[in-house]
Amino acid sequence: MAVKMPPAVRRAIVAHARRDRPNECCGLLLGTSNVVQFALPMANDAASATRFRIDDAAHIEWRRLLRSFAPPLSIVGVYHSHPRGAAEPSPRDLAEAMYPDWLYAIVGLGERPPALRVFQISRGRARRVSLRV
Repeated sequence: MAVKMPPAVRRAIVAHARRDRPNECCGLLLGTSNVVQFALPMANDAASATRFRIDDAAHIEWRRLLRSFAPPLSIVGVYHSHPRGAAEPSPRDLAEAMYPDWLYAIVGLGERPPALRVFQISRGRARRVSLRV
């Protein structure tokens, strides 16, 4: 599987990760099926360097709002950062991934240069997804 994510979206996600360091950043990936068109920064309710949490009410409100868009957009995934680590799912990421059809983008600020990788996570297992422009 390959997913289209424009360079401007990738840059925005990495910039958000740098801004929120030393805590993890998080946000929603918006688009249609295998195309990520926008990155929507969200507050990390966990306010932690090792965990992220998006407010449930905000998540639901964005789902409602996106249904009114023309053409329609959907939440196709989530992104977060590892401020000191690699762009690989942690054991917590694997355990807490609740949407097997979503994309999970991770920014590894511990890598030089910072890396952005995308995965699908189902039943505690991650499969890397290739990115294309």
